[in-house]
Amino acid sequence: MSTARTRMIALIVLAVLGVASASWAQGTLVAKPDTSGLIHVTRAGVEVAAIELSAHGPGWQHAAQTTATAQVSTLTEQGGQRFSGSLPIPNTEGGALNYVQTVTALPQGLRLEYEVTVAAAMSLNGLQVCVNLPVGVYAGKEVMISSPHAESRIVGLPEEQPEAGRSQLWMGGGARVEVAAGTDDAVVMELRADTEVAIQDLRQWEHDIFEVRFPAVMQDPAREMTTDDRFHLDLTVTFASPMDLQAP
Repeated sequence: MSTARTRMIALIVLAVLGVASASWAQGTLVAKPDTSGLIHVTRAGVEVAAIELSAHGPGWQHAAQTTATAQVSTLTEQGGQRFSGSLPIPNTEGGALNYVQTVTALPQGLRLEYEVTVAAAMSLNGLQVCVNLPVGVYAGKEVMISSPHAESRIVGLPEEQPEAGRSQLWMGGGARVEVAAGTDDAVVMELRADTEVAIQDLRQWEHDIFEVRFPAVMQDPAREMTTDDRFHLDLTVTFASPMDLQAP
C-alpha cells in the first residue's frame, strides 16, 4: 500500500474518531450540586437546567436555596448525596425551613426527595421545587403536562418576553411534565401523584429562564405556618442523554 494511501486512511480514521468523541462529549450531561443542594446540569460546560428548593416569605420575598447552609454526606449504597440544611426566610423574625434533600443518580437523570419542616411559626407565601430551564435553549419549545386523571395539555414557551402580568404561562394539576419531547434537549419531570404545576417565564424579573414549579405552598395572603407542618416532595428529572452525578 502506498504511503499516500496509508496517510489518507489514517486521516479518515482520526476524523471519524474525532467526530465520535465530540458527539459523546456534547451528549453527556453533568449534574453538580452546590453545597446547599441546588443542582446545576450542564452540557460541555453550558448550563441546560437547574433544580432548586426555594421559598417565598411574606410579600413574596424570594428565599433562594443558595442562601441556605447545609451539611453534605454521601449515600454510599445508592451512590448519591444527602443535604441537611436550613433555609432562612426573609421578612420573618428569624424564620427558617429545615430540609433533608437526597439526590440519587439514574442512567439519564436524577431522583430527588425533600423532607421539609418549619423551624418556628411564621408566614409563608411559597414553598416549591423548581426546574429552571434557560430561555436560550428552550424558547420556542413545547411543554406537555399529563395526568392519569385528565387530558394532556400543551403549553408553548414563547420566543419573546410576555407582557407584564402574563408571566404565568400555565397552572394546573399534573403528574408528568415533558419539555421539548423528541429533541436532544428533552426533559421529563415525573411525580408519584398529581400535584399543582406552574410554568412561568421569569424574564419580567430579569431572569432568562422558564420555571417549572412544583409548589407545596403557593398562597396569597400568606399561609400561617407552625412547627407541626411537614412537607414531602418527590420527583425524578430525566434527560435525553447519559448523566454523570458529581459531588459538590
